Amino acid sequence: MASVIFKRPPIKKLKKDGLFGADMHFHTNYSPDGVARIRTAVKKAEKKGFGFAITDHNTVKGVISSYRQRKHALIIPGIEITCRNGNHLLAYFYAHREIEEFFDKQLRPRMKSNPFFINADINEIAELSKDYNCILCAPHPFAPGAMGMMSTGMTKNAENILELVEVINGFSFRKSNMKAIYWATKTGKGMTGGSDGHSTFELGKVLTFTHNADIENIFHDIKRNQSIVIGKEDNFFLKAVMSVGKESAYVKNSKKQKMAKQLIRSQMGTEYRYIREKFRNGKSDELLVHHHEMEKKE
Repeated sequence: MASVIFKRPPIKKLKKDGLFGADMHFHTNYSPDGVARIRTAVKKAEKKGFGFAITDHNTVKGVISSYRQRKHALIIPGIEITCRNGNHLLAYFYAHREIEEFFDKQLRPRMKSNPFFINADINEIAELSKDYNCILCAPHPFAPGAMGMMSTGMTKNAENILELVEVINGFSFRKSNMKAIYWATKTGKGMTGGSDGHSTFELGKVLTFTHNADIENIFHDIKRNQSIVIGKEDNFFLKAVMSVGKESAYVKNSKKQKMAKQLIRSQMGTEYRYIREKFRNGKSDELLVHHHEMEKKE
């Protein structure tokens, strides 16, 4: 059974016990809202003795770049996909060449109309990834707005597709993370944790520990619910500072691409659809209501 502990990860102590930690959700400066340089992130990971997954928004450039300079740090290839309805979805791969092929053949063609979104939903992403050695994870599932997939409603089919749930997200609030733990426990999903950092300062604040230090066996342990997720959420002040930094980077990068207006329209349009659906009468019976059940028990 996986364990979840809300405290600063004691990396040195756990390494002595034969455990290896990895930050399973981290953004580099290849993300539109990231500022962390890969070289600096790799140095920190090497010094502290942990690995990390590069999960940039809708791009794998950071993953490709990292494999040229990773040295002794473990880098897990990943991507955070923004689906058509605004939901975020983490996709992990075992090899950087495979994630590069997946992105070029399956995702890039679905970004032509809007580079900030993949024109597909969770079910379609699963279909696109079925011929690849890929693992799908629900990041910050109870986050507010459309990016939290449980906020917009989850179909049974979509729930079955997901293998992992992020139970500690460093940028989320404790209440949201507790709901994620409950959901993962109830459905038997593997549990992960990540800082969701966009700067090197945040890297490693939330780690997923297993008894292995290679990608294949790390995922083997996580999927078998043998992981230990340890970390703490950012305090409110740090969240505010990081939010300003993320949004500033997003706007700056979109301006460089002359797409600032398109970004704003995309974000506002997604949230408007989410709010409209939330208050629409008579939701489909197919939608799950785990989060409503949890709120009743609280």
